[in-house]
Amino acid sequence: MEFASGLTVTAMAVLFAVLLTWFGVSLYAFWRAGRMNDRAQSLQDLADFLDSMIKTDHRYPIWLWPDGRVQADAGAFSLLGVPEKITNLDDLASSTSGKGLPEETIQVIRDGLETGCYVPSPLVIDRGRNKARLIIDIQWLPSKEMRWPYAIMWLEEALENPGIKKRRGVRALELRLKDLTRAFNSLPYPVWVRGADNSLVEVNESYVEAVDGISAEDVLDKGLELFDRGKYASLQKARETGHSVRERRFGVIAGQRRAFAVTKTPLDAEGHVLSIAVDVTGEEEALSELSRVLESQSETLNRLRSPVAIFGPGQTLRFYNSAFARLSHVSEDILSSEISHSELLDAMRDKRRLPEQVNFLQWKVNILRQYTTLLEPFEEMWHLPDGSAHRVVTQPHPLGGLLILFEDVTDSLALERSYNTLIAVQQETLDSMREGIAVFGSNGLLQFSNPAFSEMWGLAEADLKGDMHLSSFVERVIEKQIVEHSQTGFLAELSSLVAERKHATGRIKQRLGPVLDCALVPMPDGGIMLTQTDITDTFKVEQALRERSSALEAADRLKSEFIMSMSYELRTPLNSIMGFAEMLDQRIFGDMTDQQQSYIKNILSAADQLKKLISDVLDLAVIEAGEVSLDFIEVDVRDAMKEAADLVQELARKVNIALTLDCPDTVGHIMADELRLKQTFYNMVSSMLNFARYGGEVFVKLSSTNDSVSVSVGNQFSGMVAVERDRLIETFEMGASPGGRRATGLDLSLARSIIKMHQGEIRLEPLDAEGLVLSCVLPRVQKV
Repeated sequence: MEFASGLTVTAMAVLFAVLLTWFGVSLYAFWRAGRMNDRAQSLQDLADFLDSMIKTDHRYPIWLWPDGRVQADAGAFSLLGVPEKITNLDDLASSTSGKGLPEETIQVIRDGLETGCYVPSPLVIDRGRNKARLIIDIQWLPSKEMRWPYAIMWLEEALENPGIKKRRGVRALELRLKDLTRAFNSLPYPVWVRGADNSLVEVNESYVEAVDGISAEDVLDKGLELFDRGKYASLQKARETGHSVRERRFGVIAGQRRAFAVTKTPLDAEGHVLSIAVDVTGEEEALSELSRVLESQSETLNRLRSPVAIFGPGQTLRFYNSAFARLSHVSEDILSSEISHSELLDAMRDKRRLPEQVNFLQWKVNILRQYTTLLEPFEEMWHLPDGSAHRVVTQPHPLGGLLILFEDVTDSLALERSYNTLIAVQQETLDSMREGIAVFGSNGLLQFSNPAFSEMWGLAEADLKGDMHLSSFVERVIEKQIVEHSQTGFLAELSSLVAERKHATGRIKQRLGPVLDCALVPMPDGGIMLTQTDITDTFKVEQALRERSSALEAADRLKSEFIMSMSYELRTPLNSIMGFAEMLDQRIFGDMTDQQQSYIKNILSAADQLKKLISDVLDLAVIEAGEVSLDFIEVDVRDAMKEAADLVQELARKVNIALTLDCPDTVGHIMADELRLKQTFYNMVSSMLNFARYGGEVFVKLSSTNDSVSVSVGNQFSGMVAVERDRLIETFEMGASPGGRRATGLDLSLARSIIKMHQGEIRLEPLDAEGLVLSCVLPRVQKV
């Protein structure tokens, strides 16, 4: 069949079938699209759910593909400090700024992605100082296709400061727990935790080591205790009070008994208590040593004569010595009762053992204020009502409080006053002295001078100021021409004499006439004192006496010359008289009457005496003129005395005086002029004959020592009363030579001069009631 448009039924059927098929396909497509939309919506919901789950996690994920591609959100890249545009694992490597991941970590992760190797997890990255460590946890995914992520790298920061962290991950908590455990075990002190039943529940490694355990588990299993378990009172107290309790315990570690300060701190309401034991053995020993030192110090302070008082930080008297008890006049019962400083001041005030104060309360407040204000020692003087004075030094005590030292300076002040008075008296005395006095120190500077010194040297007051040096003083004196140029020797040598520190004297004649006698006296302190004495008057008198002495010496010399000349002149006519008298006596010119013969005898006797007198005068004049030289030889004293005695025997016989000799053989020899020695002995014996009574006795006695020979000539009855004998001895001691009843005294003068020339000495002494003895001592050897 055909239709009007010319289409056949077959064609129409085919067309209908096609349309039906198209409609069916369209319906299926719509149904399929709806299913796909539903699935896509489910997947989107799942993706949103997973995304919300990921966002609720505290960690930041980074997806990793096997080829190294990465994908993450802004938070992960911000945590690493890298840009958000990074799409490859290699780009996460650290830069010079320290951001990103270390190369080593990147390589470990890459090896895991490529080869499937085990990657240790977690990886902890230390990012430097003041930055929290980074914890990386790798989570492997089941998908092995390239188009899907192969693993997830979870990032989080460690809990370096847990207090400010809001998100705490398990890994961070695990790392934190690990750090705390390491810190707990690294403590050098034994630390342990007890449970409510007082059993050990946790110990650190120091505790294990202290109790010689193998491990913490071993210690907990065996219940090894560091201390005796008998004392749980402190644990109970810590639980009841909720505060830490400290106690001192002793334990044995490594075979040594040691002291520990144990602190027990309650941890929770379940009764756990944390204990830590700090070894205080050294502190214990130091405290023991400190205690011994304090006891020794107290013993030492107690022996001091100076009062000492120590007040503690609580202003109570902690220590005092016996001297302080005597000073305060407060009984030791009160002093030992930990009396406060304020109360002690009141007690001492009642005893009048404090200085009088106008406002005592204010003074006491100032004293007590030193507990808080005193940093350096404070010194003051206490003048007590009984007249005593004390120097009081208050200083902070090293252990707190005040240490007060008292020093009784009463005697020192008295001595100082006496010293000042003495100095004032000496100063006044020196100022009033006519002698000039100046003291130069060891450095040569003028330290002291009196007005006489300034006046003698014409120095103004301004010259003495400014520490004038000794050399400046000499230069100034020479410059002012105070001293004649010829008299500057002592001044010029003054500096060198001061340096030698020797006593020295000198005389200076000033230009205007004054003559000064100067002396240098070294002082004990190294200085030197220069004294000047104005001896102008004495110098003039001395000069006059010297001129007079010279005149007397000239007169004496003229006298001796006159005597010598006259002696020679008198001898010539005397010899003629004696010659003619002897001729008459021999009757050469004829006989004479008996009367004439008697006159001639008298003439000869008188002439002989005159001749002897002239000889003595001549000898004495020659000796005094110094024109006699002695011929020293070895002389037997005994023989010389016997010969002299033989010559005197005739004189003794004429006056009826017995002459006795006591000349032992042991007298020996001396060095002397033999002729002069015999002359001396003759004159001594003849002189003593003049002082002997008629019919008496004169004895001669020789004695000797190793160094000298003594000759004594004397009589026991001189015939003189005591006054006459004393006057005679006094006259002889004055250097005169008194004459006797029959002598002129020239014999003694001549004997004295000869003995003096022999370096001997002669003296006249009384003997018994009326006697006299003339003795001389002659050395055996003449000294050169």
